[in-house]
Amino acid sequence: MKFKTDFEDYDLYSYFYGLVSQIPKGKVSTYGSLAKALGDPVSARACGYMLSINEHPDTIPCYRVVKSSGEVWKYTHPLGSREKIRRLNADGIPVENGVVDNFEDHFFDDFNTIYPLKKMQEEQNLLSKYVVLQDDFNSDLIGAIDVSYDDFNGYAAFVSQNGDDIKVTTAVLPLRFPYIPGYLAYREFRFISKLCSRFKGTLLVDASGYLHPRKIGLASFAGIILDIPTIGISKSILTGKVSGNWILNDGNKAGYIINRKTIVSAGHRISLDSSIKLVKEIGSGKYPEILKIAHNKTVEVRLSFSNAITPLNS
Repeated sequence: MKFKTDFEDYDLYSYFYGLVSQIPKGKVSTYGSLAKALGDPVSARACGYMLSINEHPDTIPCYRVVKSSGEVWKYTHPLGSREKIRRLNADGIPVENGVVDNFEDHFFDDFNTIYPLKKMQEEQNLLSKYVVLQDDFNSDLIGAIDVSYDDFNGYAAFVSQNGDDIKVTTAVLPLRFPYIPGYLAYREFRFISKLCSRFKGTLLVDASGYLHPRKIGLASFAGIILDIPTIGISKSILTGKVSGNWILNDGNKAGYIINRKTIVSAGHRISLDSSIKLVKEIGSGKYPEILKIAHNKTVEVRLSFSNAITPLNS
């Protein structure tokens, strides 16, 4: 059965800046209100980040976003919050001691939105029903993928290993999605799709698999869409309860801690026990070398772009 995602190349940055542009002159909104308009309050921190890298503050009025208390808060400008207050005053919004005066009178949250993150949750919940955690994998051909970032681009490296034969391919793509816990698939799958669409081995992904709030982390998501065996290997725990080396999700074993930087969860077409065994064999009880190679290559590629004057265009 073939699956697809409706959001492989979704530009959440542009959608978010469109929301910010809806805030009318004389009004302010909040990080939390924008997060709700995106479809999930967990995205509030990402909203703050996207505001901080806004390249067009004169047309996308990020200064109209304040804290829920009415506090003006930070502003990415050489003059900091003083410039934010100046712009708010120019809009006719009074600010006293760093707080919007009569905040409720100036508050806006009537966004016209499709709640994209909510739609992504619905897609994740649907796809999670098709994750296969039985063994159907090839341990002779192993691949690994990792992605590193700056504010504007993602730098991906895919490493495949068949015996002593190691091949590396890379890709650089402009960013379309910030980091939001639980939504890494919509940030990184486009890199996996570009580099791994013809791969037929078992793919190690620097992310979670079934160990996810909706039971479909990036490794499981990629496995489902590409129909290949995948294993998630993360450095932190997104969800679940730790019991010894095991991580329980809804009372079931969903992940295993080999060490503090090697947390294994099954992705797709492989069991958790087999995932743990294979990762231990590949890494000799440590973080797998093939993933280290992929990570180091992403850094190398990113540094090669460090002197670029402008970000890559799509």
